[in-house]
Amino acid sequence: MRIGIIGSGGQLGSDLVAVYGEESVLRFDRPGFDVTNPTQFDFLTMGQLDYLINTSAYNEVDKAEEDLEGAFQLNAFAPARLAEFCMKEGIRFVTFSTDYVFGDPVGVQRDLPWNEMDESIPLSIYGISKYSGERMVLNRNPDAIVIRTCGLYGRARNVSRRKNFVDLMLQLAKDKRTIRVVSDQIVTPTSTWSLAGSVQELLKRHPEGGIYHMSNMGECSWYQFAQTIFQMAGYAPEVIPVTQKEYGAKARRPKYSVLSKEKIGLFGVALPSWQSALSRYLDQLISD
Repeated sequence: MRIGIIGSGGQLGSDLVAVYGEESVLRFDRPGFDVTNPTQFDFLTMGQLDYLINTSAYNEVDKAEEDLEGAFQLNAFAPARLAEFCMKEGIRFVTFSTDYVFGDPVGVQRDLPWNEMDESIPLSIYGISKYSGERMVLNRNPDAIVIRTCGLYGRARNVSRRKNFVDLMLQLAKDKRTIRVVSDQIVTPTSTWSLAGSVQELLKRHPEGGIYHMSNMGECSWYQFAQTIFQMAGYAPEVIPVTQKEYGAKARRPKYSVLSKEKIGLFGVALPSWQSALSRYLDQLISD
């Protein structure tokens, strides 16, 4: 099987390369390949690909509030054009979306995981751009696979200088800083290593086109996640729980965005608990 990966140097992309093995992968990354430039898509036909996996994304949630064009270029228009190109060339297309396509219906307190058929109510420009990308991809290529995930963190650092949540918490703890963490947003932190392996398992089963939810098992607030990070890593910083409103981020986030994994379960695919995935990640940091 021949796999093309766009964004192979990122957190998820690099773990997909590790899972599939260098000999099975063709990398399509900047500056040699620009996902926003359709005139370069012919490069994709040179490798006789079976699958093209797109991990490129505009994922700066707050910045997107002031950069609608940038968010839509990477999260909607580029994936849609890639999906259409792959449909014509007979390449199976896979791309990623987010739990932030969901929102908080007025007057409803959500406490059940969202499934693939639930109505999307994105609350931010980022969420709207990702939801638009989902719709455009599947409209142009019904055989495409869109994978929604949540709270990603991984080991690669060569695409963005921004630290993931785990690394940021560890750095703040080492600096003996007082740490404010949101306590009223419930998510499922997901390691890119867990996700990459499960993507491989799902694709082996040749699923029909559509949306699939993939994240580690369980749920927690960002505050609970931070507390668990410190406990496992042996730190005891001062951690102050705050609400989203008190934290003051520009973009609105859903209060509850845990994803149901029942659909991938039908294919025999399951990710480990978020606690288990975190423990593995921290063990790897120590061994590096």
